Amino acid sequence: MLQRIKYLNVFIKDPDKKRPLTIFKEIIQYSWVKRVIPTDYFRKYLYRTDIKNITNYLSYKQYYSILLSKKLVFPEVSALLHNKLSFHLLCEKHQINTPKLYCYNIKSQFYYNNSFVSVENTNELVKFFLKIYQDNNIESLFLKPIDGIGGQGCFLLHKDNLKEQLIEKQQLLLNQSYLHEAYIIQHPEINHIHSNCVNTLRIVTYIDYNNKVHVVSVFMRFGIGKSITDNTHTGGFYIGVDTMTGKLSGVGRQDVNMGGKVFTKHPASNEVLEGFKVPFFKEACLLVQEANLIFPNRIVGWDVAITKTGPVIIEANHNPSLHVSDVAYGGYCNHPIIKEILQEIN
Repeated sequence: MLQRIKYLNVFIKDPDKKRPLTIFKEIIQYSWVKRVIPTDYFRKYLYRTDIKNITNYLSYKQYYSILLSKKLVFPEVSALLHNKLSFHLLCEKHQINTPKLYCYNIKSQFYYNNSFVSVENTNELVKFFLKIYQDNNIESLFLKPIDGIGGQGCFLLHKDNLKEQLIEKQQLLLNQSYLHEAYIIQHPEINHIHSNCVNTLRIVTYIDYNNKVHVVSVFMRFGIGKSITDNTHTGGFYIGVDTMTGKLSGVGRQDVNMGGKVFTKHPASNEVLEGFKVPFFKEACLLVQEANLIFPNRIVGWDVAITKTGPVIIEANHNPSLHVSDVAYGGYCNHPIIKEILQEIN
């Protein structure tokens, strides 16, 4: 709750606000209808002049009622989704398209080519990774923590200047556990918008009682600056995707914790966002619908990258950022599937 008080700082500095009397009335209305302290009124920019349907947005009480529902989310499945190694191995078994896994480490135990080797110092790290690069004729690896969230702790390891990089990362590598994956080369049309990181779709799916998988909503994230991830926690922004057309819709928004800026064009490339058609969008939706039947939590958030040959699932989230999906969609409580979910769990 204390974290949510910080949202007021963005609100105070924001020039795009409704009239004070309107804001006061809406705060009372949101509190009364949702039966909560109205921190989401500020977190979700409901005070801005373009937002009319304030009660169509989830409250934090509704948000947690979905994500903590024993009817929708199962701990056994969530554990498989959270652990990126188990998730990757199961996807590989079921031929679900994910980034190629070359190797991984469990702290100082490094696995490659069906065997473990113990690594204790920089020289041994250099020897291990040089073999990977040489055996597979690659120049870089993307490393991400096996139990990480929000893109935190990820880094690129290049063949050039390998020793210098490993001196810097040695303590992280030997004291944590990482997947060592192929770095994804995203679709060239997406590169035109932003090429410094892989910009991903967040697709939320839902399994109904007939075991039919529905795509609830989609938004796309774009990185900013030199960050190698597109996460909102690292300063990136998100924009809704029309699920019927696969086109970007509306404006891009930064997370309120990062300043809450609004974008109609990418700030680096100056490319217009709205109307951009995501390549292989239909294929991306079909891919996550197939994967959801293997990992049958009834609501899941999928991170999907688009390459020049099609979609690739980066990871799946048992605790998807529904508050971001809520804003990108324009008010989740008006969504027929979300209405169905709230009615079921309540």
